[in-house]
Amino acid sequence: MEPWFDDVDDRPRDAAFFVESALDDLQCADVDLNRHEAMRSARIADAVALARRNPQVYVHHTTDKDAVDQAERAAVFDIALRLRCSEDYVRGVLFTAEEAMAHLPLLWQQAKDGFVSMYLVGRTVGALARVRADFGASDEERELEREAMRVIDEAASEWALSCPPAAFLRRLRTLVDRLDPVGPSERHARKIRGRRVVVQEDEDGMSWFMAYIPTVEAIAAKRRLTSAAKHLQKSPDECRTRDQLRADLCSAWLRGIGTDTAVKTKIFVTIPVELLAAERGAAAAAAEAATGADANTQPARPARAPRREAELVGHGPIDPLTARQLFLEANAFRRVVFDPIRSVVVDMDRRSRRATQAQREWLILQHGTCARDGCNRLAQDADIDHKTPWAQGGTTDIDELRPLCPRDHTHRHLTRAIYRSRPDNTVQVITPTGHHTNAPPRTTSSVPPF
Repeated sequence: MEPWFDDVDDRPRDAAFFVESALDDLQCADVDLNRHEAMRSARIADAVALARRNPQVYVHHTTDKDAVDQAERAAVFDIALRLRCSEDYVRGVLFTAEEAMAHLPLLWQQAKDGFVSMYLVGRTVGALARVRADFGASDEERELEREAMRVIDEAASEWALSCPPAAFLRRLRTLVDRLDPVGPSERHARKIRGRRVVVQEDEDGMSWFMAYIPTVEAIAAKRRLTSAAKHLQKSPDECRTRDQLRADLCSAWLRGIGTDTAVKTKIFVTIPVELLAAERGAAAAAAEAATGADANTQPARPARAPRREAELVGHGPIDPLTARQLFLEANAFRRVVFDPIRSVVVDMDRRSRRATQAQREWLILQHGTCARDGCNRLAQDADIDHKTPWAQGGTTDIDELRPLCPRDHTHRHLTRAIYRSRPDNTVQVITPTGHHTNAPPRTTSSVPPF
């Protein structure tokens, strides 16, 4: 479809008019988008509220004291499956909507009218945590909390209509600093309690490794890395940049390379035998070429033969060079060669409820991640679930076992959701409201089907 303004005369006055019209349309679309996001958030909150009032829809035993909480978790899970997003995302939207409706009525109304984005609403809701009274606070402290929230609501609803996001957030932060009854030292102590480490996967076998720590410690750590990198750069044989050296040193120090406490975490890597033989084949070809062997005497290879890749189980393919190096580092990585007929105990019948270590490792290699449709949590951290529950006569045989992450394992046993295994070992979920999940396309694995 051609743009409606393609045939417009390019005279300055006419061009300005049509550009202005296009920008007006863009603003209208932005208002519609904001209104839609607010409506979507409100409907998520409504659906969860219905589940809380009617827990029997999702849970078996409504008399349990935790029935309402279980129904809420099940409803969030149901919504996440229907919207094809994570449960954490749904919980974030739910929290923002409920807090905004309860404590930011002016800003929430502007969001419903389309004049404020849910991003700014979410940031304002996050700022409310700074002025909340502690558990067991007095009536006077509760009144101060309500007054602070009212001031934030009035100011935010005004700034949202006149300030760009950066200025809005700067003013909001200044206002909250003034209203916060807690001093800077206590605020810093609260932040320290939230310190953590996060690994964010990137592409091509790389990841970001991030630590949320005090600024003083972060600067000191980088200075030590820089000092060590400068020392290594003095070597005439060193060709790495300073950034590369800092990254390599950080990785080596954290993994304890060269120390008695070097990391011994078990990492599952599947490596096709033909990949390991690639270098040997290349060397043989080079030797034949050196002796003058006739290329026509070599057996023909099939064109476009499918290439099997090494995989970091649960994460995806890794490059051949890294795979071969991992295979050679037997002191750091365990070599596991599975023969499902002779080497792995696959049938335990009713002798034991718990899966054997060999069964667990085979399931990890077979699935990589949680078996449920769309779940990417690692099978290495999952629970081993019986397709037919043990209490109902299920056996601990490899064909009757599947890895389910702790969340899905809980949903399977405490809610009315049905977890049905398919012949290809994937697991379909049927929620109590009738939603069926679909199997995602599965990539070719280097592990043969069992």
